[in-house]
Amino acid sequence: MRRALPFSCATACLALTIAGCGAGEGSGPAGAKATPSATSAHGATVRAAVAATSRTSARMTQKHRLDGSASQGTIDITGSGDFDFAKDRGSITVTLGGTATFQEVFADGKVYIRGGATGVEERDWYISDRDRSPARHLLRAPANDPEYTLRQAGMAEDFVRAGEEELGGAPVVRYRGALPHEALTLRMEKETKDKLEEMRQGLGGRIPVDVDVWVDARGRAVQTRLAFDVAGVKSVNTVTITELGKAVKVDVPQGEVVDAPAPPEAG
Repeated sequence: MRRALPFSCATACLALTIAGCGAGEGSGPAGAKATPSATSAHGATVRAAVAATSRTSARMTQKHRLDGSASQGTIDITGSGDFDFAKDRGSITVTLGGTATFQEVFADGKVYIRGGATGVEERDWYISDRDRSPARHLLRAPANDPEYTLRQAGMAEDFVRAGEEELGGAPVVRYRGALPHEALTLRMEKETKDKLEEMRQGLGGRIPVDVDVWVDARGRAVQTRLAFDVAGVKSVNTVTITELGKAVKVDVPQGEVVDAPAPPEAG
């Protein structure tokens, strides 16, 4: 029988490396096991809500907060824009801790990225196959793709009904589940995946990640949050979806673009 190892300095360093930079947003202990109230009906509700959002368009904002330790400090990667989830098209602007800004366009199976250090003249557009862009860090979507995070949330298991709340002035129900390893490593590059496997063994066979999904009165997922908190390393990715059904116009970059095996990291 595998025995869980204590959280050591090595575990903390490994977690910090995988996280990508480095406080969680008060999501509670990550990876809390489902209580007896967890039912297949809750999981079905969440999956149906994620599917409903995937069939519409919306305004989206996302915030990925990384906190490694007191010495590393906290880094926020924020993004916002319009996305047509049904047509797999959208455009977002991403800011990395106030030091860099990127424009990103998703269209026709491609992702276009342009940007860099804040205040620097705009650079060329880079283009890459969207589905080939790998996940390189824990809970960070490739190219900050909100559909990737939404898909991860829909893969979570053991959902419990966490309670009724208000979000943006409207009533919602929050559900909490746990992210399985296949969702955590979805489309992940081999190097990071191998490090996660090492961490998984050190933690006794499971990396604890909480998944919260807020469902509105019409049965749509209007917010998701994925949270990891181990050995002082925290990674929280929150996507909030508003104005569902709004018209979304996407301007695909024209002219010269630079082909890239994978787009440059926007955050």
